[in-house]
Amino acid sequence: MERSAIDRIRRCKISVIVPIYKAEKTLSKCISSILEQSLPDFELLLIDDGSPDASSSICEDWADRDERIRVFHQQNAGVSAARNKGLVEATGEYVCFVDSDDWVKTDYLKDLYEALLSDDSKSGLIVHGFVECLPDGRVISEIKLQDKILKEKQFADAFIQDDICRLGYICSKLYRKDLIDKHNIAFNTEVACCEDLLFMLEYLLYCDYIVYGKSTHYIYVRYCTSLSVRVNSFESEYVCFLQYISLAEQIKHKYGLSSEDMEAVYRSLMVCFRRTLKTDYQPGNTVLRKERLMHLRKLVDTRLEMIRFYYHPVYKIDLFGRYLLLHRMFYLYDLLMTTVFLLGIRSVFMGPKSSSMISSPIP
Repeated sequence: MERSAIDRIRRCKISVIVPIYKAEKTLSKCISSILEQSLPDFELLLIDDGSPDASSSICEDWADRDERIRVFHQQNAGVSAARNKGLVEATGEYVCFVDSDDWVKTDYLKDLYEALLSDDSKSGLIVHGFVECLPDGRVISEIKLQDKILKEKQFADAFIQDDICRLGYICSKLYRKDLIDKHNIAFNTEVACCEDLLFMLEYLLYCDYIVYGKSTHYIYVRYCTSLSVRVNSFESEYVCFLQYISLAEQIKHKYGLSSEDMEAVYRSLMVCFRRTLKTDYQPGNTVLRKERLMHLRKLVDTRLEMIRFYYHPVYKIDLFGRYLLLHRMFYLYDLLMTTVFLLGIRSVFMGPKSSSMISSPIP
């Protein structure tokens, strides 16, 4: 039974949206951490995305204990569809997101909300850091930002100095709900990677200010099955790449940025390009050579100049691959990548290792 009765809906400060799929082992810890928040004026929306395990009943059990919880059940449609359902149902002035295998410290919502500027006529984006750890609790890294406020006229700095694309994670952000509704901002359900970054970039086209904060109350638990390392279809990766290009061009135009100013954005964009370029060769993707060659032509022919100026691989194999692509030697490139992946050289797909999403705090 869907718990969305009208008499339970009330206007609150924050709607916390949690998409849920196969989360029976972590869900209760996630929910309890949200309910223990020092800022009590929130609603918790649990979106059960057709989980085949006990997640559904766990959601209902928690909803019976706390009237701030509303539960919605839907057929499995993916995390973006689940988050979009939460956005439709949210009644809060602001929204934030928590994943069902993560948890948050007591002041998570309070620090996000108190970071808002006092002028309620302005719509902002609040961005905080997080702690990344393993399931056993060992800390991998801490993403900690410096306190900083950027007004709309300073937004160019977010892309030139701060490299905000590296902050495209879904957690530790506060979004204004009426701005999302006004501009029909939603997660792209055709995209299986970077959908949170694309959502943030679209929101930035319309908001009035950005506030960075040094709080790290979100605990992101990294599992080996993380969506960020899963292999997706060419179509999904290509849609992501095209939407990223579109948003980058809109940002460049709106804030009067030069190609040099956009270097960090294009560098981030090349991560999507690399994923799109190589996803057909991943184990588990049984794509025929004819289709692989068609994908290569489609990807390279439409963005040849962008590849020429901004795709600068690290590995020698990729440098040779770039030469083949720029000279449209698709058959040889296909042979090269097929051989590389048969040899199990995983790093060619993943790129250079990094200890964290951010190498140093934002100044």
